[in-house]
Amino acid sequence: MNVEWINPFIRAANHVLSETVSFDHAKLGQLQVDDAPYTTQDVTCMLGVSGVLSGSVFLGMSESVAALIIERMAGEPLPISEPLGESALGEVVNMISGSALRFLESAGYTCAITPPVVIRGHGAVITTAAKKRVVVPMQYEQAVMHLAVSLQQG
Repeated sequence: MNVEWINPFIRAANHVLSETVSFDHAKLGQLQVDDAPYTTQDVTCMLGVSGVLSGSVFLGMSESVAALIIERMAGEPLPISEPLGESALGEVVNMISGSALRFLESAGYTCAITPPVVIRGHGAVITTAAKKRVVVPMQYEQAVMHLAVSLQQG
């Protein structure tokens, strides 16, 4: 997988999380290449990518991180089980992916995304068409998240 496809998602996550929920910029952990099916964290946001690149992008986090993002987006604590809480979390991921797609397009990769799906529950196994994915641990002062990008050309 080309690093040129992953960096836009890292840049977008840093920018959107900084601007919308006041997270500091992430310290990136060791990038890992994984070819096993994706296993969800407590809360995982998933979206599909199609176009010049196709595949899936996952953003996994603990329930407490999801609750913090929802509270900062909604201006009040809301359970993720409520539609407004789930919508707030999905909107953050939608903004991240939209921003990443602009970066990809400027590099010559025109793509579209599906609306994000919010998966609650640790340990669900998801198999994707693109078998390999790069996993990037992202350490913020307020949170730890794992960005997993599984893209292929065409």
